[in-house]
Amino acid sequence: MKQSTFRRSSMGRKKLMAEINVVPYIDVTLVLLIIFMVTAPIVQQAVTVDLPQTPIIKKQASQAAIEPFVITVTKEGLYRTSAHPNVILNQRELAQLVAETMARSQLNPDQPIYIQGDRAAPYGKVVHLFTLLKANGVQQVSLMTEPES
Repeated sequence: MKQSTFRRSSMGRKKLMAEINVVPYIDVTLVLLIIFMVTAPIVQQAVTVDLPQTPIIKKQASQAAIEPFVITVTKEGLYRTSAHPNVILNQRELAQLVAETMARSQLNPDQPIYIQGDRAAPYGKVVHLFTLLKANGVQQVSLMTEPES
């Protein structure tokens, strides 16, 4: 039987029905609900990790700041140190520089050692010095950069 959208009044005239049929809306809502329930676990693919906690270390006021040892590679490929800024070392004196740096790191293992390369310096010279220091046991060696302004 087909439901008619018209009702018969007592006099036999047809009158419009003012009710809307909500069954199709409920069907669509239930289908969407099922789709979202199925796809929600698939979309959420986060990995939960319980990270270890470390204690907060406060710097002691009694510790004096350790002056870093800076080795500069000039644009000509020559070397200078912060200990002797007026002395220029060439490639032949590189072994002496590495030995001095090793001695400094053995006397004070916490002393940071920085390599400061000129922008126009040969990149191979900077990397060669860095790998020489690392290979000879200098652990606190880093490359210096300048932040962009």
